[in-house]
Amino acid sequence: MRLFAGIDVGQSATKAALTDERGRILARASGGAGDELGLGAASTRLRDAVEAALAAAMRRARIPQSTRIESAVIGISGFDARLQGRRPRIAARHLRYTHDSEIALAGAHGGEPGIAAIAGTGSVVVARARDGSEVRVGGHGYLFGDEGSAFGLARDAVRALLLEADAGRTGTLLAALERHFGATAAECARLFYEGAIARAEIAAFAPTILAQAEGGDRTVRALLRAHARALAEQIRTAARRARLRAPSVALLGGLGEAPRFAGALRGSLRALLPGARLQRARYDGALGAVLLAFAQAGLAAPDLEER
Repeated sequence: MRLFAGIDVGQSATKAALTDERGRILARASGGAGDELGLGAASTRLRDAVEAALAAAMRRARIPQSTRIESAVIGISGFDARLQGRRPRIAARHLRYTHDSEIALAGAHGGEPGIAAIAGTGSVVVARARDGSEVRVGGHGYLFGDEGSAFGLARDAVRALLLEADAGRTGTLLAALERHFGATAAECARLFYEGAIARAEIAAFAPTILAQAEGGDRTVRALLRAHARALAEQIRTAARRARLRAPSVALLGGLGEAPRFAGALRGSLRALLPGARLQRARYDGALGAVLLAFAQAGLAAPDLEER
């Protein structure tokens, strides 16, 4: 039995999927965050996350850990041509690392033309044109990008709360932040700069922010509209560059799955790209990586199915 592996390495978690040559999904597993943005060459964060997730999938499939994988593709958040830290130890005949937007796009539309918008801890938009070429928009990281992401939304909410605190004002969102982090807005900012609060922890404040939008908080609703529009503008740019007039758009990631954000994005797309159709992804990123693993081995990708 030949094995094919797909691994989706994110800023909050790592997900692995293992299939046989017929496309039957043998097992899935997950592990910790594996992106290494800002870390040095000695970092083992990626290696540990990938190895742990893959080992767990092989255990669940009752496959010996020493078994060689035919083909594996690993999509990494923020990947840019080379690994930042230590290389994962994977016994595979074919192995490739790529940006997580490529595996998201492959999974979202099963290799067909369309757009994938990832609104997770970070954000990026990628499109596949009818001629098979791909374009990527955004994905510039937490300092220079991440519009329409959980981190971006939470970052801008903390910024707004810092300004309110400076002005001597308080509100329900500030109280929610202090309950969530057990710290003031100023303390949260300091702890983030010191590395005591990670990006994923800031991003984890996003669901609380969305709950405040449900309650009618004007500041939060303005932030939500701004991030939804920013992501919609990136989708429009990707559609223009890929020459897709009425594209299918798969919205992925934790923030993308939140009904409140998806609704705001749908409204922005109606204004900016009327022909766009939001739809559910056919497969997730890990299975998208599996499809690419088949192609990497020179094989046609089968329909993937649970065993």
